[in-house]
Amino acid sequence: MKMQTGINYINKLEFLEVYPSVRIEAFKSETIKNSFSAAGLIPFLPDRVLSKLNIYLRTLTPPLSRGSDLSRNFTPKTPFNSKDLRRQALSIKALLRTQSRSLISPSKRALNQLIKGCELAMHSAILLAKENKDLRDENENKKQKRARSRRQIPAEEGLSVQEASEIIARLVEALEIPLHPPGGSTQSGLEPRPRAAPRCSGCGKTGHKIISSWVGWPLAYSGHSLTDYVN
Repeated sequence: MKMQTGINYINKLEFLEVYPSVRIEAFKSETIKNSFSAAGLIPFLPDRVLSKLNIYLRTLTPPLSRGSDLSRNFTPKTPFNSKDLRRQALSIKALLRTQSRSLISPSKRALNQLIKGCELAMHSAILLAKENKDLRDENENKKQKRARSRRQIPAEEGLSVQEASEIIARLVEALEIPLHPPGGSTQSGLEPRPRAAPRCSGCGKTGHKIISSWVGWPLAYSGHSLTDYVN
């Protein structure tokens, strides 16, 4: 049933089950006689076997010369690397050699120079492609780093827009409230305290320092003479 449905697989247990009956059917005496008769062995009838063969006689075509064979099989393609270029250069040289029997020296030199130039161009293209790939990879890494630096760790419970606005408003109000010192001063706590006037350590008067009496013109404003500090 499986063979009729196109299933050619049989497992081991099924094979062992059907093997005895199949073997008896395959090795019948009638089947063996028919096999020998079809092969022309018993009875010995070689003509019967040859008559069943499909034999067609034809004249062989003369072998082609090497040059025509190369020219026919040569299919130029655009080389994409130095290996393809080298293989195609050998094919071109062989084709020219078979057609002209001797490749002229100037032509050979020009062809070699052309091949060398193509190899240099291919190598430069490979290096440029490698550099471009490295630059693209580096640029991609920098982009990923910048994206990671801007990314913030999300809180377990985020704030709504209204809650954030209320918090900001409270902070602004706290900064705008004036802070009064314990002494009753109405000066805002955000303004810097005024500095006291300088006091001279020599005479005890305010308005100047003792250092200013030692430099040039401030002597007239300090109220001291140089002998006051020397004595």
